[in-house]
Formats: sequence, structure tokens, C-alpha cells
Amino acid sequence: MAFHIAPGAERTWTPVADVPGLRQCVLLGAAHGSVHMQVELLQLDPGAEVPAHLHPYENSWYVLDGGGHREVGGLRYEVAEADYGLTPVGLAHRIAAGPRGMRWLSVSAPRPPAYSDAVHNIPAELAPGVELGRPSETDPRHQWAGHFTEADIAPYARLSMPGYHGENIKNIAVHMLVDELLGAVHHTMFMVEFAAGIGAGEAAGEHYHPFEEAYFLLSGSAHGTLDGKEVTVSAGDLVWTGTDATHGFINLNHEPVRWIEVQSPVPPRSNAFFFPADWSKLAAEG
Repeated sequence: MAFHIAPGAERTWTPVADVPGLRQCVLLGAAHGSVHMQVELLQLDPGAEVPAHLHPYENSWYVLDGGGHREVGGLRYEVAEADYGLTPVGLAHRIAAGPRGMRWLSVSAPRPPAYSDAVHNIPAELAPGVELGRPSETDPRHQWAGHFTEADIAPYARLSMPGYHGENIKNIAVHMLVDELLGAVHHTMFMVEFAAGIGAGEAAGEHYHPFEEAYFLLSGSAHGTLDGKEVTVSAGDLVWTGTDATHGFINLNHEPVRWIEVQSPVPPRSNAFFFPADWSKLAAEG
């Protein structure tokens, strides 16, 4: 399957077995064609807790609303909306919701194994963690967590990131959330915003690459071309493109479009983006 769209208006929530008060909505997984990642929404009732456990994949998270506490590797954070973080492979962690409950976007990579649910969440011992309060970039004790603010959105420019820089993707702002600096090995997560009123040639030209991508739209809407199919996606939708699947976006609306983007596996440091129009031009010039 080349691409998949999970419309925000068509969500189905399912109680998570053996964890009272926890519900999940799988947006992307093996059933949708993904080989390298699983993306889901998780919601924890006020006062409920996910007991200490570990799993054979790394997991990143972004709090969409509410809050509570997350403990990972002996560190305990108070988390709220726009906080994010990483749980490395095999590291015990625990989650507790506050009085408003908590809802978050969850990304697992490599994709959780399909052969046995028993190895997804393995019970683990976790001693009370060191209280660190809210995630902080100025406290050197902090690991595996951060907080996104509006100040993190830089002025729009051409895309410049590991694997690509050039004119084919522009009028964009990117802020990394989860990457190798936070300890991620198998995936990246970052915030993307495209300017308003940008059409063909001024936004994201159609391209493909040797890794999967997913986009969870937080605000605004965009017009996309996914393997030749024209689509419109809006806040609450998730879009996924498989390895080598072509995709591009424009934003002709009067407001920016913002999404959380995920890549897995981690893109190569060079030759990560391929633009068919560039290669066709070479072929035509002969």
C-alpha cells in the first residue's frame, strides 16, 4: 500500500486490555501497510495509571491535552499539553493521568511485532523516580523529554535538514522534537509548519524517499498529491506515505498548516529525498 489516510472524523476508540481507564485509537499499523512504525492516539482517564512496563521498540509521545506524570528510567516528569519525549528500547516506564486525564500521540518504531501481543508491554519493576518537574532544556539532569513552544517555530525558509537541503521544499518551518539528540535510534519526530497561500512550486514539491513518513495534522489544512491522487487533509487527520511513495503538499488557505511529522527508519544523512521532476528534466535534456 503506497499511502494511508486516517480521517479525524472516523476514529474508533478501544479499551486497552488489563489497563483500566486507558483507550487507544490506532491510526497507522501493519493493517495499513506500514512496516516500520505504528501511530496511535492514547487517552487515560483522570487519576488512572499505566503500570510500569517495557517493550522491544522505542516509543515517542506528544501530549495533545490534559496532563499527568511520566516516569522513565528513574526520572519522573510532570507533563502537560505540548510536552513530548522518548522511551528507549527496553527502558521501564510508567504513566499516570492528572485530574483532567491525558490524551497523547504515540509513535512506536520499529513497528511492534505482530506475532505476539505478549511481548508488546512487558511488566517491569520501577522504583520511585527522581522528581524533576516540568521538562526543561536548561536542567542537565533532564533526559528523554522536552516542551514545544511557539517560539520554536522559526521564520519560513527552504528546507534544510539531514538528508536534504534545496529549493524543492520551501516556505516551511521545522523544529526537531525527537531525534538522536534525545536518544532516538529508529525514528524521528518533529514539528512542521507551512506558510499560508503557497501553491505549486512554493511549498513541498512531489518527492519520495527510502523511509516511511506520517503526518498528524494539528491545525489548518493542506492539499496533497499522494502517488498521483489528489487529496485534502485537515486538522485531526493522519497521513502516511510508504517507502518510495511519491507525495507533495500545497497550502492555498489563509492560515498556516501545522503537523507533527514522523520518519522511520531514520533518514540517511544524504540522498534522502528524490524529486521525480528533477530526474525527468535530466532525461529530457538527454
